[in-house]
Amino acid sequence: MTRERVTSRRTTRQLALVLEAVQASGIEHPTADRVFRQVRRVLPTISLGTVYRNLQRLVADGRISAAPLGARVARYDPTPTPHDHFVCQDCGRVEDITVSAASGGLRAARRAGHEVSSHALVLYGRCRTCRGR
Repeated sequence: MTRERVTSRRTTRQLALVLEAVQASGIEHPTADRVFRQVRRVLPTISLGTVYRNLQRLVADGRISAAPLGARVARYDPTPTPHDHFVCQDCGRVEDITVSAASGGLRAARRAGHEVSSHALVLYGRCRTCRGR
Protein backbone atom coordinates (compact mmCIF):
# COMPACT_ATOMS: atom_id res chain seq x y z
CA MET A 1 0.00 0.00 0.00
CA THR A 2 1.45 3.38 -1.01
CA ARG A 3 1.00 6.50 1.02
CA GLU A 4 0.59 9.71 -0.87
CA ARG A 5 2.55 12.57 0.51
CA VAL A 6 0.41 15.64 1.03
CA THR A 7 2.31 18.88 0.91
CA SER A 8 1.11 21.70 3.06
CA ARG A 9 0.88 25.14 1.53
CA ARG A 10 0.93 26.94 4.83
CA THR A 11 1.46 30.65 5.02
CA THR A 12 4.72 31.48 6.73
CA ARG A 13 5.62 34.80 8.29
CA GLN A 14 8.14 35.34 5.51
CA LEU A 15 5.48 34.74 2.83
CA ALA A 16 3.04 37.11 4.52
CA LEU A 17 5.70 39.85 4.80
CA VAL A 18 6.76 39.47 1.16
CA LEU A 19 3.12 39.69 0.02
CA GLU A 20 2.56 42.71 2.24
CA ALA A 21 5.64 44.46 0.82
CA VAL A 22 4.49 43.95 -2.78
CA GLN A 23 0.92 45.02 -2.03
CA ALA A 24 2.09 48.09 -0.08
CA SER A 25 4.21 49.19 -3.04
CA GLY A 26 1.15 50.58 -4.80
CA ILE A 27 1.99 51.19 -8.44
CA GLU A 28 5.74 50.87 -7.90
CA HIS A 29 6.09 47.28 -9.22
CA PRO A 30 9.10 46.57 -6.99
CA THR A 31 12.10 44.40 -7.79
CA ALA A 32 13.02 41.46 -5.56
CA ASP A 33 15.83 43.58 -4.09
CA ARG A 34 13.35 46.31 -3.14
CA VAL A 35 11.03 43.75 -1.53
CA PHE A 36 14.04 42.25 0.28
CA ARG A 37 15.04 45.64 1.73
CA GLN A 38 11.46 46.30 2.83
CA VAL A 39 10.96 42.90 4.50
CA ARG A 40 14.39 43.03 6.10
CA ARG A 41 13.30 46.07 8.13
CA VAL A 42 10.80 43.82 9.92
CA LEU A 43 12.65 40.50 9.67
CA PRO A 44 16.43 41.18 9.61
CA THR A 45 17.36 37.49 9.28
CA ILE A 46 15.50 36.87 6.00
CA SER A 47 17.68 35.99 3.01
CA LEU A 48 17.35 37.24 -0.55
CA GLY A 49 16.86 33.62 -1.66
CA THR A 50 13.86 33.28 0.67
CA VAL A 51 12.38 36.45 -0.77
CA TYR A 52 12.83 35.12 -4.33
CA ARG A 53 11.24 31.76 -3.43
CA ASN A 54 8.28 33.47 -1.79
CA LEU A 55 7.81 35.84 -4.74
CA GLN A 56 7.77 32.84 -7.09
CA ARG A 57 5.25 31.06 -4.88
CA LEU A 58 2.99 34.14 -4.77
CA VAL A 59 3.12 34.39 -8.58
CA ALA A 60 2.39 30.64 -8.93
CA ASP A 61 -0.53 30.97 -6.51
CA GLY A 62 -1.93 33.91 -8.51
CA ARG A 63 -1.71 36.38 -5.63
CA ILE A 64 0.69 38.73 -7.45
CA SER A 65 2.13 38.76 -10.96
CA ALA A 66 5.54 39.16 -12.50
CA ALA A 67 5.39 42.20 -14.77
CA PRO A 68 6.96 41.58 -18.20
CA LEU A 69 8.48 45.03 -18.60
CA GLY A 70 11.39 44.21 -20.86
CA ALA A 71 13.96 45.01 -18.19
CA ARG A 72 16.69 42.63 -17.11
CA VAL A 73 15.39 42.71 -13.54
CA ALA A 74 11.98 41.18 -12.80
CA ARG A 75 9.37 43.53 -11.39
CA TYR A 76 6.50 42.27 -9.24
CA ASP A 77 3.00 43.56 -9.64
CA PRO A 78 0.51 43.68 -6.77
CA THR A 79 -2.33 43.34 -9.30
CA PRO A 80 -2.55 39.68 -10.37
CA THR A 81 -5.21 40.18 -13.05
CA PRO A 82 -4.13 40.83 -16.66
CA HIS A 83 -3.46 44.47 -17.50
CA ASP A 84 -1.00 46.61 -19.44
CA HIS A 85 1.77 49.00 -18.37
CA PHE A 86 3.39 52.33 -19.13
CA VAL A 87 7.11 52.65 -18.28
CA CYS A 88 8.82 56.04 -18.09
CA GLN A 89 12.18 55.84 -19.82
CA ASP A 90 13.54 58.74 -17.76
CA CYS A 91 12.61 57.94 -14.15
CA GLY A 92 11.59 54.26 -14.44
CA ARG A 93 8.08 54.82 -13.07
CA VAL A 94 5.71 51.97 -13.91
CA GLU A 95 1.99 52.60 -14.16
CA ASP A 96 -0.89 50.20 -14.75
CA ILE A 97 -2.99 51.22 -17.73
CA THR A 98 -6.01 49.96 -19.62
CA VAL A 99 -5.56 49.95 -23.37
CA SER A 100 -8.38 49.01 -25.69
CA ALA A 101 -6.08 49.17 -28.74
CA ALA A 102 -4.75 45.71 -27.88
CA SER A 103 -8.11 44.27 -28.91
CA GLY A 104 -7.22 45.04 -32.56
CA GLY A 105 -4.18 42.80 -32.27
CA LEU A 106 -6.25 40.09 -30.64
CA ARG A 107 -8.82 40.21 -33.44
CA ALA A 108 -6.05 40.04 -36.07
CA ALA A 109 -4.48 37.02 -34.36
CA ARG A 110 -7.85 35.24 -34.21
CA ARG A 111 -8.57 36.02 -37.88
CA ALA A 112 -5.23 34.40 -38.70
CA GLY A 113 -6.42 31.27 -36.88
CA HIS A 114 -4.39 31.67 -33.70
CA GLU A 115 -5.74 30.99 -30.25
CA VAL A 116 -4.68 33.79 -27.89
CA SER A 117 -4.38 32.84 -24.22
CA SER A 118 -2.99 36.15 -22.93
CA HIS A 119 -1.20 39.32 -23.91
CA ALA A 120 1.18 41.84 -22.38
CA LEU A 121 1.45 45.35 -23.73
CA VAL A 122 4.13 47.70 -22.42
CA LEU A 123 4.22 51.29 -23.61
CA TYR A 124 7.45 53.26 -23.16
CA GLY A 125 7.86 57.02 -23.07
CA ARG A 126 8.15 59.95 -20.66
CA CYS A 127 5.71 60.33 -17.78
CA ARG A 128 3.87 63.57 -17.03
CA THR A 129 6.34 64.53 -14.28
CA CYS A 130 9.43 64.02 -16.45
CA ARG A 131 7.83 65.87 -19.36
CA GLY A 132 7.22 68.86 -17.07
CA ARG A 133 10.89 69.20 -16.12
